[in-house]
Amino acid sequence: MIVTGGKITFDDGSPVTTGDIVFSTGSYMADGRIQQDGTYTLSSLKPGDGLPPGTYTVTISSSARDEGEQLVYFVDPKFADPATSGLTAEVSKGQSKFDFTVTKP
Repeated sequence: MIVTGGKITFDDGSPVTTGDIVFSTGSYMADGRIQQDGTYTLSSLKPGDGLPPGTYTVTISSSARDEGEQLVYFVDPKFADPATSGLTAEVSKGQSKFDFTVTKP
């Protein structure tokens, strides 16, 4: 397993301060919680254990409910769908840090 992490920022350079990131293949998935500074570390079976080498589809979601219970997106919702995120990662022994840039809704 390769411990994988990185940073997620908006196209203006500011960090995404909350949300989740998921790396997935047809048979494997690892996820991480986005921290206040935009960083994340992936976990699959136990905290911080990373994932095996391979090509992964990456999704990023960041939203919350407002006082009226309406869903408010902090990151463009297209990044939360594997079919539209456009994000991928080639995880190998030489590559364990993946930074991504996203847009606001």
